[in-house]
Amino acid sequence: MVIVATRLQLQSWLKLPRFFRINYAVTRQLKSDPGLLSYRLKADFLHLRFSTLSVWQGDPAIDEFVWSGNHQGAIAAFDEIADRGRSVFVRWQTANPQDVTWEEARRRLSAVRSSG
Repeated sequence: MVIVATRLQLQSWLKLPRFFRINYAVTRQLKSDPGLLSYRLKADFLHLRFSTLSVWQGDPAIDEFVWSGNHQGAIAAFDEIADRGRSVFVRWQTANPQDVTWEEARRRLSAVRSSG
Protein backbone atom coordinates (compact mmCIF):
# COMPACT_ATOMS: atom_id res chain seq x y z
CA MET A 1 0.00 0.00 0.00
CA VAL A 2 1.07 3.55 -0.67
CA ILE A 3 -0.12 6.33 1.61
CA VAL A 4 -0.47 9.98 0.61
CA ALA A 5 -0.96 12.70 3.22
CA THR A 6 -1.51 16.33 2.36
CA ARG A 7 -1.96 19.58 4.23
CA LEU A 8 -3.39 22.40 2.12
CA GLN A 9 -3.28 25.90 3.53
CA LEU A 10 -5.63 28.33 1.77
CA GLN A 11 -4.45 31.89 1.13
CA SER A 12 -7.59 33.57 2.47
CA TRP A 13 -11.30 33.20 3.23
CA LEU A 14 -12.01 34.50 -0.27
CA LYS A 15 -10.49 31.29 -1.70
CA LEU A 16 -12.85 29.01 0.25
CA PRO A 17 -15.71 28.85 -2.32
CA ARG A 18 -13.29 27.93 -5.12
CA PHE A 19 -11.65 25.33 -2.88
CA PHE A 20 -15.06 23.75 -2.19
CA ARG A 21 -15.83 23.52 -5.92
CA ILE A 22 -12.44 21.97 -6.66
CA ASN A 23 -12.68 19.58 -3.71
CA TYR A 24 -16.14 18.43 -4.78
CA ALA A 25 -14.88 17.65 -8.29
CA VAL A 26 -11.78 15.83 -7.02
CA THR A 27 -13.85 13.82 -4.53
CA ARG A 28 -16.10 12.66 -7.37
CA GLN A 29 -13.00 11.51 -9.24
CA LEU A 30 -11.70 9.71 -6.15
CA LYS A 31 -14.96 7.79 -5.67
CA SER A 32 -14.64 6.21 -9.10
CA ASP A 33 -10.91 5.45 -8.97
CA PRO A 34 -10.22 1.69 -8.82
CA GLY A 35 -6.72 2.21 -7.36
CA LEU A 36 -7.98 4.03 -4.25
CA LEU A 37 -8.45 1.92 -1.12
CA SER A 38 -9.53 4.66 1.31
CA TYR A 39 -9.70 8.44 1.62
CA ARG A 40 -10.22 10.80 4.54
CA LEU A 41 -10.46 14.59 4.75
CA LYS A 42 -10.06 16.77 7.84
CA ALA A 43 -11.00 20.43 7.85
CA ASP A 44 -9.72 23.14 10.18
CA PHE A 45 -11.98 25.96 9.02
CA LEU A 46 -10.72 28.44 11.58
CA HIS A 47 -7.18 28.25 10.15
CA LEU A 48 -8.24 27.52 6.54
CA ARG A 49 -6.28 24.27 6.63
CA PHE A 50 -7.41 21.02 5.01
CA SER A 51 -5.71 17.64 5.36
CA THR A 52 -6.18 14.44 3.40
CA LEU A 53 -5.08 10.90 4.04
CA SER A 54 -5.45 8.36 1.25
CA VAL A 55 -4.43 4.75 0.78
CA TRP A 56 -3.65 3.46 -2.71
CA GLN A 57 -2.86 0.12 -4.31
CA GLY A 58 0.47 1.47 -5.58
CA ASP A 59 2.39 4.35 -7.10
CA PRO A 60 1.04 3.83 -10.65
CA ALA A 61 -2.54 4.27 -9.37
CA ILE A 62 -1.61 7.50 -7.60
CA ASP A 63 0.27 8.91 -10.58
CA GLU A 64 -2.62 8.13 -12.92
CA PHE A 65 -5.06 9.86 -10.59
CA VAL A 66 -2.89 12.92 -9.93
CA TRP A 67 -2.26 13.76 -13.58
CA SER A 68 -5.75 13.17 -14.93
CA GLY A 69 -9.31 14.43 -14.69
CA ASN A 70 -10.41 16.87 -12.04
CA HIS A 71 -7.24 16.49 -10.00
CA GLN A 72 -5.17 17.85 -12.86
CA GLY A 73 -7.38 20.96 -12.75
CA ALA A 74 -6.81 21.20 -9.00
CA ILE A 75 -3.06 21.20 -9.57
CA ALA A 76 -3.46 24.02 -12.09
CA ALA A 77 -5.42 26.07 -9.51
CA PHE A 78 -3.09 25.36 -6.60
CA ASP A 79 -1.05 28.58 -6.69
CA GLU A 80 -4.22 30.64 -7.06
CA ILE A 81 -5.85 29.34 -3.87
CA ALA A 82 -3.15 27.81 -1.67
CA ASP A 83 -0.20 29.10 0.29
CA ARG A 84 2.59 27.00 -1.25
CA GLY A 85 5.00 27.69 1.62
CA ARG A 86 2.56 26.33 4.21
CA SER A 87 1.14 23.41 2.21
CA VAL A 88 2.81 20.00 2.44
CA PHE A 89 2.52 16.66 0.61
CA VAL A 90 4.12 13.35 1.57
CA ARG A 91 4.00 9.77 0.28
CA TRP A 92 5.15 6.56 1.97
CA GLN A 93 4.69 2.80 1.73
CA THR A 94 3.47 0.35 4.32
CA ALA A 95 2.36 -3.24 4.49
CA ASN A 96 0.63 -2.60 7.82
CA PRO A 97 -2.81 -0.92 7.70
CA GLN A 98 -2.41 0.13 11.35
CA ASP A 99 0.27 2.59 10.15
CA VAL A 100 -2.38 4.61 8.36
CA THR A 101 -3.36 7.09 11.05
CA TRP A 102 -3.77 10.84 11.30
CA GLU A 103 -1.04 10.86 13.94
CA GLU A 104 1.45 9.21 11.58
CA ALA A 105 0.42 11.57 8.77
CA ARG A 106 0.93 14.62 11.02
CA ARG A 107 4.36 13.35 12.06
CA ARG A 108 5.45 12.83 8.45
CA LEU A 109 4.01 16.14 7.25
CA SER A 110 5.81 17.95 10.07
CA ALA A 111 9.09 16.23 9.19
CA VAL A 112 8.80 17.41 5.57
CA ARG A 113 7.94 20.93 6.66
CA SER A 114 10.86 21.18 9.10
CA SER A 115 13.35 19.80 6.56
CA GLY A 116 12.14 21.85 3.60
